[in-house]
Amino acid sequence: MAKTKILRLAMLAATGAVFFIYAWENLQATKLGYRIEGLRREIKDLENTNSYLKKEIRASLAPEKLQTEALKIGLVYPEPDALVLLEDKNSYKPAKGWLAQLFGFTSRRIKT
Repeated sequence: MAKTKILRLAMLAATGAVFFIYAWENLQATKLGYRIEGLRREIKDLENTNSYLKKEIRASLAPEKLQTEALKIGLVYPEPDALVLLEDKNSYKPAKGWLAQLFGFTSRRIKT
């Protein structure tokens, strides 16, 4: 008689433990589902913000906008005789680095 009561009690405890584990697992899955949906919503909001900011950058770098802003701060186009043309950068390449300086290659001109 005592063995059957202990066996029934053990079966009841095992059933309760299985039910508890099942309920806890479902609760955790539901929490994770809500968290995933929240993160998806946050990603969507960040993508929308990123798209908006890219449009703002494109609008602020538009030539018309830049010209308007330049005129507001007093910038003007240069006079044609105020332009100074410099030598072509590709015709002279100074050597750089400590090894070139050691062997005196710093002021050599390269002929093209």
